[in-house]
Amino acid sequence: MRRMAIWVAGIALLAVFVPDSIHADQGLKVPGHVPNQGLRWARSAVTFSQVSFGRREASLPDLTTYQDVHAKKMRFFGFLLPLVDQENERLLDLRTRLNGIYEHVRRDREIAHEDKVWLHDLIEEFRISETNVHTEEFWETALQRVDALPDHLVLAQAANESAWGTSRFAREGNNLFGQWCFRQDCGLIPADRPEDATYEVARFETVSQSIGSYMHNLNTGRTYQQLREIRSEARQMGQEPDANAMAGGLMNYSERGEEYITELRSMIRHNAHMIEEARTRLEESASS
Repeated sequence: MRRMAIWVAGIALLAVFVPDSIHADQGLKVPGHVPNQGLRWARSAVTFSQVSFGRREASLPDLTTYQDVHAKKMRFFGFLLPLVDQENERLLDLRTRLNGIYEHVRRDREIAHEDKVWLHDLIEEFRISETNVHTEEFWETALQRVDALPDHLVLAQAANESAWGTSRFAREGNNLFGQWCFRQDCGLIPADRPEDATYEVARFETVSQSIGSYMHNLNTGRTYQQLREIRSEARQMGQEPDANAMAGGLMNYSERGEEYITELRSMIRHNAHMIEEARTRLEESASS
């Protein structure tokens, strides 16, 4: 319920973050990417409906007219945080049920029919190739994949990939993470796309679908195994997954490699206090 209240507060607070004087602000440029096979895997979007709960979602606010950089960032974080929380909460709810079933299996108890049906759906959603739930391989893979992502990591990457929500792909396609698709008319064609390329930048109906698709990609994509292992190791040590550490698992997200990771970590570090400030404002609004 607390997360729901924050989501509602996020919509209400959009007006609070509008500065008195605004004009166009230069954001980060969205880099052009050559569609090699590695990036095809790294940036492939998925059709994602799991985040849709029949709830009306506000459109991405117009962030192209801001003069005050702090106000621009606060509005960006204030809008996205409740949506990131929403998907993370869904993932943690799935993880809680998964852990409960795992305890039954470890104690050689029969899995209830409804749990078997639920596991079947989970295996399909998270693309788990080992389907025998009585093997350690299944549980290791499932528990690595069914988990939340640090909000600071998600928000920093959204800011980087969408130029703080001002890119054409964010404004016209609700795509904040530079995700690609490979069917004709599935998205938007980049102006600098090579003539022989066929990829498009995916278009989503809502920002929530973009977030859900991005998280699904990181949680299931074979190129992000290292990221999931970093998160799993933190869980095994009883720690919360760290955004800075997990950024190291995004080497394949961009052809810039280490430079991209360094930039992400810098954005995580420099914007941490603003993300927490945005969260505090949302929580205060929800409780008032």
